[in-house]
Amino acid sequence: VVVVQNASVLDLKKALRRHVQLRQARQGGVQHLSWKYIWRTYHLTYAGEKLADDRKKLREYGIRNRDEVSFIKKLQK
Repeated sequence: VVVVQNASVLDLKKALRRHVQLRQARQGGVQHLSWKYIWRTYHLTYAGEKLADDRKKLREYGIRNRDEVSFIKKLQK
């Protein structure tokens, strides 16, 4: 997924959503995913740190070119 150099976590989430929707459309998979459910159920993480603040810039988390972020399931309260 490609985002601009000074992107925020929210920009990354939007880019991920767009990428997954395009991929699903091309492959003929599930047409609708509930992103509200996904963001409520999973955290984006980088190097073991949760990307919790949508307004924070990716570079503040130390994310650079070709770095990988992953989803981790939130713990139930």
